[in-house]
Amino acid sequence: MDFWSTIRVLLRRWYIALPIFVVSLGLAGGVYLSVSTQYESTGTVVLTSPASGARVPAGEVPTGEKVNPLLAFDGSLTTSAQIIIQSLKDPAVAKQFDGVEYEVGDGQLSGPFVVVTVTAPSAEAAQRTVAGLLERARQELTARQESLQAPESTYIRADPVISPTPAEALVGGKVRFAAVALVLGFIACLTAAYGYESFSQRRRPGKAGAVPDRLPRARDAGPVGARR
Repeated sequence: MDFWSTIRVLLRRWYIALPIFVVSLGLAGGVYLSVSTQYESTGTVVLTSPASGARVPAGEVPTGEKVNPLLAFDGSLTTSAQIIIQSLKDPAVAKQFDGVEYEVGDGQLSGPFVVVTVTAPSAEAAQRTVAGLLERARQELTARQESLQAPESTYIRADPVISPTPAEALVGGKVRFAAVALVLGFIACLTAAYGYESFSQRRRPGKAGAVPDRLPRARDAGPVGARR
């Protein structure tokens, strides 16, 4: 059926469609209220090399010239940022922040950036987790340079670019779930209205092709033979 035929059916069977639609609205509202609100916070750091460079002159250390291995090649800061990103994605690290969801990446930025985005059941938990992950990134960076025995004066640093942002409520997921419930309810409304309409049409008497209740009597049909 076309649009106007649908409208006519709904108007004719309003006493069936309206209650189902009201129930659908209630169901959508219930779904919206039952889905918990999630909160999102983000933070960003950038890796920077020391002003003194990647090397310590031979005269300043007893063992001769020392270099930070993480700064000994082209694109070293970007590579170090990727190392930190992958370390934060480690399941062992994720287990320490259980109960929240987070993403770590470069934020599609050009440079050695580490971007952390956290989704949590509360605003406080979201901001706290972002701060914890950024601090974990700094600790991981320091630990790797210590294990490589890099001179402390050549350490790469993780400087803040964006501190953990105030967490914002994410209502998009709740709206989507409520919209799905409303659409399903509307489909049920149309199905019920059309179903009752079809049932009523089948029960309606006087359709073309129906067999009469009784045949006409013989005298009504006229004389069989011609009159003389």
